[in-house]
Amino acid sequence: MLLNLADDNITKKRNKAKSTNMPLLIADRIRSAIVKGQLAPGVHLGQMQIAEQFTASRVPVREALKLLAAEGIIVHDPNRGFFVAAISASEAQQLYRLRHLLEGELLKSIPWPDKTQLAALETRIEELEQLLKKGDRPSWVLRHREFHKALFELSDRDVIVRECLRMWMLTDRYRSLLPGPQASGDERRGPTDERKILAALKAKDRAKLLEVVERDRQRVEQLILEVFANRDS
Repeated sequence: MLLNLADDNITKKRNKAKSTNMPLLIADRIRSAIVKGQLAPGVHLGQMQIAEQFTASRVPVREALKLLAAEGIIVHDPNRGFFVAAISASEAQQLYRLRHLLEGELLKSIPWPDKTQLAALETRIEELEQLLKKGDRPSWVLRHREFHKALFELSDRDVIVRECLRMWMLTDRYRSLLPGPQASGDERRGPTDERKILAALKAKDRAKLLEVVERDRQRVEQLILEVFANRDS
């Protein structure tokens, strides 16, 4: 049984949205559920059931599912329909390798932020720290991605920024495999890493910036690979 996708916030947006926006709203909700681990790999995404939840026809639902299939987080079988894409250690390694290449290229060239931009980044870090104290993992994952989005968007290299964000979304599926912030010390170090990123930006220390981002990415990748190794043992 598919979880309730059309929550109150989505319903309000749906009522205000033009029909042309409906596929994007549906895709956004399904994407969010997949990234948070609420829709597990292999789950069938029934078009009729989704349409009923959004009080919509199957046309925008199918458009939304095609969009998500193009992103790679769901797959389409012509005979069986749409399913949440499988995950694997091999794919995780490949995605994190792509992130290493793309983010490294981007961060080597971003202009240093001004005082206003630095203050905005610090506000985001404070929000992350508060979410950790509350143990609100879903919101933390979202705000964590938004922090890095703000960091990437300091660059005017739009194509690379877009691909970095796409890779980030794909790896967030894997991050959802890790224990929540209250169950493990892992995520509690997240804001510390963000603080180090901010310090590197303030100091205009490019080498330190790259080092902190790479170390954090490698740490999370290793934790994810350990999850797969434990499953196989």
